[in-house]
Amino acid sequence: MRKKKIIIILSILIVVAAVILGYVAVLYWKGGINNYEPPKQTYATSREQVQADLQNLSKAVEAYFVVHMEYPRKLEQLQPAFLERIGNDPASGTPYVYTLSGTNGAGRYRISVPNPKLYNAEELYIEDGALFQK
Repeated sequence: MRKKKIIIILSILIVVAAVILGYVAVLYWKGGINNYEPPKQTYATSREQVQADLQNLSKAVEAYFVVHMEYPRKLEQLQPAFLERIGNDPASGTPYVYTLSGTNGAGRYRISVPNPKLYNAEELYIEDGALFQK
């Protein structure tokens, strides 16, 4: 009786080992460089990228205001202390439009895309931290 149990257990172990070896062999055989497919990268759409850019620029403008008690006259003043680089509009490749209204840099600011029609919008901008899409 004990001998039968040992034979059954050994048989099961041999079958399991054979299955594992077969699986490893298939993986090795299919794992060649010709069968390698790199993972697909997901990219943000232009509209998502613009929204993220506008929000980042707005945060940098607000941080500039906290430090200097006035808004920057132009976006280039944010470099390098507040932003490493100021990106361009991904759809047109041109710089974002920055306008400052009010006196002494303490008014309102607006950062907009140069051509909102590229995003199927009449207007796409961020003003005083609020994003507007019309």
